[in-house]
Amino acid sequence: MKVLNTMWLILSIACIGVSPLAQATPESSEQNHSKLYIPSEVSTTDEIHYYIVDILTRALELTENSYGTFELEVQRESTVQTRQLLNLEKGMADVIWMISNAERDQRARAIPVPIIGGLYGYRVLMVKKTDERFSKTLSLSSLRQLSLTQGPDWPDTQILQSNDFAVVKNPYRAGFRAVRNGYADAYPRALHEAKLELQNDVTRDLKIDEHHLLFYPNPLFFYVNKDNTALAERIESGLQMLVESGELQQRLSKTVFYQRTEDAFAARKVYELKNTVLSDIARQAVNKYLKEEAPLEYAGKENPVVTKSD
Repeated sequence: MKVLNTMWLILSIACIGVSPLAQATPESSEQNHSKLYIPSEVSTTDEIHYYIVDILTRALELTENSYGTFELEVQRESTVQTRQLLNLEKGMADVIWMISNAERDQRARAIPVPIIGGLYGYRVLMVKKTDERFSKTLSLSSLRQLSLTQGPDWPDTQILQSNDFAVVKNPYRAGFRAVRNGYADAYPRALHEAKLELQNDVTRDLKIDEHHLLFYPNPLFFYVNKDNTALAERIESGLQMLVESGELQQRLSKTVFYQRTEDAFAARKVYELKNTVLSDIARQAVNKYLKEEAPLEYAGKENPVVTKSD
């Protein structure tokens, strides 16, 4: 349906409850109309936000005949992931998206279809432009001698620590400052995020290291309130249709951030790490929906070849 990007919306906690879809069924809700609250974008990676909202919108459109019409309301201010999860639990948000881990998959209901392929599993290092240590390929043991920075509540923090990396915890934007000011040596960023962040002043005096690429299974899912069964089933049904038709791969392949990832593999050494916080739900979703030989692509029936845009 329509996405109402109401950046001036002031949410009233008293007025926002769990979506009516929590009680709806396909048979009873054909004429139902739902207003669904979703998170605001992060300014440094808003292109990814727009893609995710586009996928959510399309999944909901494909299921309108069974579940009714809808509109999306974007919350006024961006919030950290911990706050988004609390908003979901308290009924202040209807759909959020996060990297999966066991705790999140217990606290909320994951829609077990990776939204953005396997992109969040590939991590490049954001480093100081003047740091000569990254002028050549380092061994894994040498990388483990460096200090990395990650968000306090990110699954990636636990993953890196369990793989014997030293991790300094910082909020998202503070991580860039930590590297710039020498409090951390590198900031692992998702491959597609880093390219967008370089266009923002937050990465001033920083660059993307050209020699190393960390990899671990790390799917991004939509989440709804644990009690919102109908909305979960609706979104999953729509996403499955998108995967099976090849439309999800097509939409992802057309994004600029996806197309920029191809060059990243050419000269980088890939270090495969273990994801110790991967839930059974996430593991099954990765195996079901992503190609083993090409984890950036979906294993749909028809994955069309998309020509790069200029």
